[in-house]
Amino acid sequence: MKLHGERGLIKFNFIGAVGNDELFAIGEVLSQFSHQIDGDGVTVEAFKMENGLSLAKSDGIFTLGYSSRTTLMRAVGHLIENADANPPSCFINEEPRYSMLGVSLDNSRNAVMNISAVKRMCRVLAAMGYNTMMLYTEDTYEMEKYPYFGYMRGRFSTGQLKECDEYAEKLGIELVPCIQTLAHLNAIFRWPAFAPLNDCKDILLAGDEKTYELIESMIAALSKSVRSRKINIGMDEAHMLGRGKYLERNGYEPRGEIIRMHLKRVSEICEKYGYNPMMWSDMFFRRTAENDAYYSMEDHITSDVVDSVPENISLIYWDYYNTDESMYDAMIAKHKKFKNEMIFAGGAWIWSGIVPCSKFSFAASQVAVRSIVKNDVRQVVVTTWGDNGAVCSRFSALANFQLYAESCYCDNLSRNDVKRRLKACAGADLDDFLDMDMLNHPPDRADDGEYAINPTRYMMFQDILAGLFDRHIAPGTGEFYKKMTPIMAAAAKRNPNFAPMFDSMTALSNMLAVKSEIGVELKAAYDCDDRHVLADMKDSRIPLLISRVEELYECVRVQWLAENKSFGLDVQDIRFGGLLMRLKQAQRMLAEYLNGQRDCIEELEEKRLFADGREDDSLKQRVTFNNEWSEIVTANTL
Repeated sequence: MKLHGERGLIKFNFIGAVGNDELFAIGEVLSQFSHQIDGDGVTVEAFKMENGLSLAKSDGIFTLGYSSRTTLMRAVGHLIENADANPPSCFINEEPRYSMLGVSLDNSRNAVMNISAVKRMCRVLAAMGYNTMMLYTEDTYEMEKYPYFGYMRGRFSTGQLKECDEYAEKLGIELVPCIQTLAHLNAIFRWPAFAPLNDCKDILLAGDEKTYELIESMIAALSKSVRSRKINIGMDEAHMLGRGKYLERNGYEPRGEIIRMHLKRVSEICEKYGYNPMMWSDMFFRRTAENDAYYSMEDHITSDVVDSVPENISLIYWDYYNTDESMYDAMIAKHKKFKNEMIFAGGAWIWSGIVPCSKFSFAASQVAVRSIVKNDVRQVVVTTWGDNGAVCSRFSALANFQLYAESCYCDNLSRNDVKRRLKACAGADLDDFLDMDMLNHPPDRADDGEYAINPTRYMMFQDILAGLFDRHIAPGTGEFYKKMTPIMAAAAKRNPNFAPMFDSMTALSNMLAVKSEIGVELKAAYDCDDRHVLADMKDSRIPLLISRVEELYECVRVQWLAENKSFGLDVQDIRFGGLLMRLKQAQRMLAEYLNGQRDCIEELEEKRLFADGREDDSLKQRVTFNNEWSEIVTANTL
């Protein structure tokens, strides 16, 4: 897919220190905007420099300096921005402050990227100046000895990973495997083949030799697919470690001791294959923290915890939640007590439904980058997770990606600077990308993005008869979405590179203009037995809603297949199908009630309660956060 800038075709004639490999990479980045390398184009004289990059323009001729393929790509991003800009001269000189600037893309929650989308993301990240991409794959990569590993889940084949790795490398990006070697492996445990290796929940059985055979097969498979000798081995959030089959076999052992033993074995396997492993740090912090907490201002890291981590392991401090700079400062200071290298991982909130929590995400990231720059953190990753179905576009995170890129190369982190660079690197409008989150700001929301809240998620999927979230819906919500629909449609036109994503936002807003308050109105009409309104619901409102749900589904399908393999789309089909069937059931129930076949509609007889357990109806902010589809659609078990 080509990106389309506001400007027309620009041709560039590169001379100097650029060979065929460099010209290929330059051509790939330029092609996003339909720009070309051509001998009759604007002259760009390239030269190698020791560190960083530079771009100067004088008398219509550019001189471009670069020290690596990564900085060359970043310089090309600047070149695109300044090719026909005024004033006629420019001078840019940048040196990266991070040794690793990466993005982690979740490919484990149903949405496995197609190869075209991986390459497209590489081109955008290259123009921003990224040198690392992690594909987070819990079970979505191929292992010949384990045919049920990632079975029917869209796993990457060995050949596909090699293709992605080769393409990324040409653009100055290191493809780093990101896997799990302890927990977060719930998908494999649905198969009887892996039952003997299950401790409990989503956790591997530590201490069992067959577990280490599996882990060695994981690492051996990736060593054949990807050239990087860095690897993220995961090992986070194993809260119930040692509480299942391990406990039955070995009796009680402290969780920290089990992790220490298990990590030693995994570390040895990594060393055998020449890997420098990294892992999420939270399990070490939880060992000595009160209430098993990860984030804390208190320094509770003891020497035995520090000594329990092999020195060849890099520790990843992940933080997607805090907006207090002092918390980042404190957590970084505690990580620096370890003998291990530290990596910081921030989050781009795309895991809360179709709509990203982009305002909160951008605000938290601004605080995070201030702290990591101040504390001289040199390795940084931005994560994008896909919790509960991964329906949100990964490209919706580009605003965060650009912010972190600018924090690496320069001190100008104002919104206008990020906006200007995002337009140059991705053909994207920052304001529109952040304003997607406006759909999560219905009339009664009191904050301006200080919290991550996703009312679009539960308004979209809640049942109109049961109304589990009706107490969280404010009057005027439907009118709000009616007004937001043309705003999202206009954003789609301003961002043609990402039209499928904004088309989904438009269709969602258009659907919520009808659905957001329909359950509240249905209950009110039923309670006062307003049969005229109930008949209108049956004959007009619900059929209109059904048609808009179908329109939204079509947009989601187009967006999904533009970015992902078709595996995992079945979950969206099931969810939308369930929504449509329940709307038809509501219509049928109303018909039966109105014609006397049914004495009552039992769901509408029930009193509505707050979904989050509160009792005070006077609170200004009635919105809440809920991301679990199964808890939104029904109070019954699925």
